[in-house]
Formats: sequence, structure tokens, C-alpha cells
Amino acid sequence: MGDTAVIVTSTAQPGRREEIRAVYDEMMAPRAVANDAQEIVVWCDDLHDADTFHLFEIYRDAESMGANAQAPWFAEYLARVGPLMAGEPTMAMATPRWSKGLS
Repeated sequence: MGDTAVIVTSTAQPGRREEIRAVYDEMMAPRAVANDAQEIVVWCDDLHDADTFHLFEIYRDAESMGANAQAPWFAEYLARVGPLMAGEPTMAMATPRWSKGLS
């Protein structure tokens, strides 16, 4: 299991979460599948707020996460979803120590 986990919580403008998800599916999901350094990626719809979603990612290392964050396509993704967001996302970084079901 990688050594860098990222948990991002974002809130869409009312009723726009699925639009953000569509852009994510188009631009981000295929890159995550192709990126061996991005070991785990999970999109989660919040159960209590229909406009909020969470992303949980585990990277092989911090450098791999940083490379994604600096990629031109990530800036393009942010430019497309920015107008759909209700504010800045919150982000937490952590070191995975134990998991069930993940190697």
C-alpha cells in the first residue's frame, strides 16, 4: 500500500454534483485507471448532503501525488468544475497505516 493518502471533501452548487461527476468521469477517472502510482481512488457521494462528495486516494508516494496536482490536465479539470463548485474543497493528507481489503 502506498505511503500518501488524500481525502478531499467538496460541495457543488445546489443540484450540480452530477455535472461535476460527469467531468470527473471524463477527465480524471481514466487517468487514475492508467496511473500505477495512484493505487486507490474512490469517489463517494455524501449520504447527508446531496451536493457534497468525497474523494479518497492513495498514492505510492508524495511525489506521485504532487505530479498529478501539477499536471496541465488537472488545471483544466479545475477550470471546468470550478464554476460548478460552492466553494473551495477541504483536503487532508495522511499516511495509511492499516486497511482491510487493500494490499
